[in-house]
Amino acid sequence: MLAWGGSFAAIKALVDHGLDAPDVAIGRYVIAAPGFAIALAAAGGLPGLTRRDVLRVVAAGLFVVAVYHLALNGGERTTTAGTASVVIAAAPAMALAMSLGLGLEGFSPRRTAGLAVAFAGVVVVIVLGSGQRVSLDAVRGPLLVLLAASSFAAYNVLVKPLLHRFDAVAVSAATSLVGTAALLPFGASGTAGRLGDVGAGDLALVAYLGLVCTLAGYVLWTIGLRRLDPSRAVAYLYGVPVVAVAVGALTLGESVTGWLALGGVLVVGGVALSQ
Repeated sequence: MLAWGGSFAAIKALVDHGLDAPDVAIGRYVIAAPGFAIALAAAGGLPGLTRRDVLRVVAAGLFVVAVYHLALNGGERTTTAGTASVVIAAAPAMALAMSLGLGLEGFSPRRTAGLAVAFAGVVVVIVLGSGQRVSLDAVRGPLLVLLAASSFAAYNVLVKPLLHRFDAVAVSAATSLVGTAALLPFGASGTAGRLGDVGAGDLALVAYLGLVCTLAGYVLWTIGLRRLDPSRAVAYLYGVPVVAVAVGALTLGESVTGWLALGGVLVVGGVALSQ
C-alpha cells in the first residue's frame, strides 16, 4: 500500500521533468523484467496452457502493462498525482461491474448501490477534483487515468479463471513479461537517450518504480492474497489514494481540494460497499 501510494508522485515528478509516458513505463518494466522472469521460473511456469489460456495471458499483459501505464503516465502529465490515485482506486468497482455484465458474478442491491456511489465519486474527481475551471483541457488527464483504471479492471477479470489452475505469481509474472515486450516498440522514439540524460534523482525514481512498486509490489501482493481472504486484502487498497494524496501534497506541493476529498470518500466508500 505504501509503495503503490508513492508511485503516483514518482510518475508525476518524472513526466514533469521531461520524460514521455512510454519512457517511464519502459524504464520501470525493463528494470523489473529480470525479476519477473526469475519469479516465473521459480513458480514452475505455466504448464498445460491451452490456446485460449495463451490468449488470456497476452490480452491481460497488454491491459495491465501497456495500456495501463501508458494511459496513467500520459494522464499524469495534466493532472495531479492525488487525482490520478483516486480515479485508479475505482478499478475494483469497474472489475465488479465488468464481472456483473458478463454474468460472472451475481447482482445485489448492495453491490449496485456501491458501484453507483463509486462512479459518482469518479465523476466528482474528474470534473471538479483538480480545482480548475471545468473544461476539456482540465478533464483530459483524469479521463486518460480512467482508461488506465478500466484496463486494470479488465486485467483482473481476464486472469481470474487462470488463478484457479495456475500459480498466481506465475500468472502475474507472465502477464508482466508479455506487457513489457509490448512496451518496447514505443521506445523507438528515443527513450534510451532521454533516460540516459536524466539526473541521479530521476534515475532513483525509475528504479523505485521498477523494483519496489512493480516487481516487489506485485509479487508481495500476490503472496498476501495467499494468506488473507480477498475481501481483507482488497481493504488495504483503500489506503493507496490516501497515501498518494499525502505524498503528492508533501513532495510536490499539490493542493488537496474539497472536491478531491469528497470524490475520494465516495470512491473508497462505494468500493467498500460493493464488496
